[in-house]
Amino acid sequence: MDIKNTLLKIIDTDYSKRGIRHPSIIVEMLFAVMMKDYVEKQNKVFLSNQRGENAGHTYDWYAPNGFDNFYGETVFEIKVYPNSVLPSTVSDLTRRLLIEDDNIQNYILIIANELPANYANRLIEQLGKQGLKLTVWGIDDLIKIFSSNKSLFRKTYFNRSTMLLRKTITEVAEHKKTVYAEKRQRYIKQLHDEYNDDKIVLFLGAGVSYGANIPNRSTLINKLFEALIDKQLSEHGITLEPKEKDYIIKASIEHSGNSPLLQARFLRSGLEEDFENLVRDILYYEATDTSDLLEAIGQLCVPRRSKVGIQAIINYNFDDMVEKSLERLNVEYYSIYAEGMIATISELGIHHVHGFIPQNKDKYTNLTKSLLVFSEEGYHKLSLEPYNWANIEQLDRLVDNICLFIGLSMTDPNLRRLLEIAAKKTHGSNNSCRHYTIMRRLKIADNNSTEGVQKFESLNDELQESFYKELGINVLWIDEYDELPGILKEIKGR
Repeated sequence: MDIKNTLLKIIDTDYSKRGIRHPSIIVEMLFAVMMKDYVEKQNKVFLSNQRGENAGHTYDWYAPNGFDNFYGETVFEIKVYPNSVLPSTVSDLTRRLLIEDDNIQNYILIIANELPANYANRLIEQLGKQGLKLTVWGIDDLIKIFSSNKSLFRKTYFNRSTMLLRKTITEVAEHKKTVYAEKRQRYIKQLHDEYNDDKIVLFLGAGVSYGANIPNRSTLINKLFEALIDKQLSEHGITLEPKEKDYIIKASIEHSGNSPLLQARFLRSGLEEDFENLVRDILYYEATDTSDLLEAIGQLCVPRRSKVGIQAIINYNFDDMVEKSLERLNVEYYSIYAEGMIATISELGIHHVHGFIPQNKDKYTNLTKSLLVFSEEGYHKLSLEPYNWANIEQLDRLVDNICLFIGLSMTDPNLRRLLEIAAKKTHGSNNSCRHYTIMRRLKIADNNSTEGVQKFESLNDELQESFYKELGINVLWIDEYDELPGILKEIKGR
C-alpha cells in the first residue's frame, strides 16, 4: 500500500459531493491514531484536545513529555488544503496561536500537503519573528510517522468509516453533556435566586423515599396481595408452599390487568379494616432513618436568617420520612392531610395530597380524614372534585410559586391536568415556563451504537423538553440519581 498516494488521493477528494467527508476529518483521524501509537512506543503520552499547562488556548493534540528529539511540552495543529490552494501567508492560518506561551517548548504545525521549496522556512521565519517556537511538517513528515506501523495504518484506513462514526457519536455525546451541563448550571443558578427570594415550593414523589428503603408501588402491591392471600387461606384452613403462593400472587395481578389502581381497589376491599395498618407495616418494615437525598431536602428546608427558603412542600408520598428529616434538623413543620388544616407562619407546611400513613400514628389526629389516593376510588375523587382541598392547594402553588419537582415520574394524570391549567393561567407572561423538574435522562447510546440510536436518544430528549415546556416546566437532566443531593446543595448555596 503506497501511503503517500493514499494521502494525496484523500486530500484531493471532491468533498463537496453529497456523502463525501471533508478530507481533513479523515487525515486528522489517521494522524491521531498513528501518532498516538508512535509516541506511546517511546513510553510517553499523546493526548487529544488538551491544553498545555497554564496555556491560554487549546491545541489539537498535546505531548506533555515530547517525543523523538522534541523535548518538553509539545503541541500539534494540523491543516489540510487542496494542493492547488495552499495559503501564501500565515495570517489566517495560525492567527489565534500567535500568543507567546513560555510553557510550550515545541509547536508543530502540520500542513498535510506536498509543500513547495522553502515554504516551511518562510512560515517559520514569519512566525519566529513574533516569538512563536515553530516546526512545520508536510506530507513527507506524516509518511515517516505513518510508515512506522504500516499494518496499523492499513487497518485504520480500511476501517475509517466505522472509526469516524464512533468518533462522531462520542463527540456528539460529549457535546450533549456540555450543553446539558451548561443548561443545568443555568437552571441551578435560577433556582438559587428563587430560593433566596423565598419563592420555591417542593413537589416530592416516590423517588425521594427510595434511598430510605421505602418500597415502591409495585412492591407494596405484591406484599398486600401476599397478606390478602394469607388472610383468605387462614380463614379456610389452607396451607401452601411458597412457590404456590407466588404463583397465585402473579396470577391475581395479571387477572386485574396489571392496573395498579384496580389492584389497589381490589386489595382495599379484600383486606377491609386491616388495609391501612398493613400498608403502614409494609412501608416501614425495612425503612432506614434517612438517606443522602432526604438529608439534602431537609437542609434545603432549614431557614436562612430572616429568609424562609422553601415556602411549602407538596408530598405525594404516604410516608413521613420528610418529617423525620426535619425533626432531626429542628425545623418546625406541620403535616397537612385533610381540609381545614393550616400551618402557622412559623411552620413549614407539608401537604400530603395523596394521603398520609405515618409510622407512629399516635403522633397525629384525625388520620381517618386523610384521602388515600392509592386505589381507583381515590383518583376518581380527585378527578371528579375540582375544588377538593388537595387540588386547590396544588393549583395555587403552581400559579403563585416556583415549583421544583423531585422524585416524580410526572406521569400522574391529575398532576398533568393541574399543570396544564396553571400553564394556561400564566400563558403569555414572562414566567410562563417557571417550574423545574429534575429527571434522569434515557440513556441508550454508547460508543458502539448506530447513528440511528444516537439520533433517537437526542430526539427523545428534545421531545421530552418540548412536552414539559408546554406544561410550564424546565427539565434539569441528570445521568444518575446520586447527583440529586449535590444539586440541592448548590440550590441552597452557602
